[in-house]
Amino acid sequence: MDFPQKKTTSHIPFIDYVPAELKISRSNGWQIVFYARKPGCKKLQRVRRRVKAINGNLKRRKYAKRICNNIDEKLQLGWSPFIDGSGKDEYLPLVDILTKFLEQTVRKCNDGSLRPDTLRSYRSYIRVFTKYLKEINKSELFVAEFTKPLVIEFLDDIYYVKKRSAGTSNNYLTFLNQVSIFMVERGLLPDNPIASISQRSISKKKRENIPSDTLDEIFKFHRFKLPGYYTLMLTIYNCFIRRTEMTKLKVKHIDLERDVIFISRDISKNRKDSFVTITKRLKIALKDHLKNSNDEDYLFSDNNYKPGEESLTPKKISDEWIRTKKSLKFKNTYQFYSLKDTGITNMFHLNIPTIKIRDQARHHDIRITETYTPRLTESDSTIKNLDF
Repeated sequence: MDFPQKKTTSHIPFIDYVPAELKISRSNGWQIVFYARKPGCKKLQRVRRRVKAINGNLKRRKYAKRICNNIDEKLQLGWSPFIDGSGKDEYLPLVDILTKFLEQTVRKCNDGSLRPDTLRSYRSYIRVFTKYLKEINKSELFVAEFTKPLVIEFLDDIYYVKKRSAGTSNNYLTFLNQVSIFMVERGLLPDNPIASISQRSISKKKRENIPSDTLDEIFKFHRFKLPGYYTLMLTIYNCFIRRTEMTKLKVKHIDLERDVIFISRDISKNRKDSFVTITKRLKIALKDHLKNSNDEDYLFSDNNYKPGEESLTPKKISDEWIRTKKSLKFKNTYQFYSLKDTGITNMFHLNIPTIKIRDQARHHDIRITETYTPRLTESDSTIKNLDF
């Protein structure tokens, strides 16, 4: 049975649209019909949208009403399906699309084209975003309601309400842009509605290099108290291996005869196989560290950082650094990755060629390595004595 027909105003000038309504007929089934002005046409043009089948007519009517309301809101704001376009399935639930996005990410991870850390991050982002939608009573959002104002409000909540860092807010924005591109490529959205959102400015990292006397104090503190952590710190200081990579290294990746550590593409952040050189001091520590270990053991396990079968979490490494900082009372600006920064900078002080430092740090561009070049803080005697 058809609903009562609205009187169309397609012949009246200056009327840009006729509100959406649900029409049901035997021939056309369930459809939402509205009229909008098409550029170059005097009359309003009819637009139809199919209402997908849902168990129970009452539930399907509520679903159709929500679509009508959303279309009317967009029409009131000047939207035109002929100019701005629309997605073929823009009235699918957004949470279903997020689930599909995650399923495809799992597949990419299983194929090796994405790192497990990326999958873990995506899961976390989706969990936080869907929790926010529940908090604002929008958990049943349509894809069409994934808008710039919504995302800005969410990012403001992350930054201003939850007091997360600008970097964290930017990470969420980057992720949601990935989701938006995913929806555009599959025809769910006509374009990326959040492409123009700017990232927040990030202040310069409050991270300093560690002076040699403090560095010696830190190493001595753990050398006998927690030898496994001492070796881990020494590995980062000498080989510049990232924290997450450290948790995945295994004993078999250490070659003390060739004095190298093999970092496979499965472990490496840049997805490339590479080798880094083991220094004399590190080799002594590793020889002692590897006693009674098996090739398949993690180099630093959850058992006090000794080689073992249970993997270590990156957070535990950072938490140990925080405890060390409290015990030794050194500056907050001496952060965990200050070990890596200090090691690279000290290589420059030893006049190691930049290209060798680049390879040890596995930087893809030598310009990144050059950012660690020690800056002049007083007059240089070599330059001072020049006589042009």
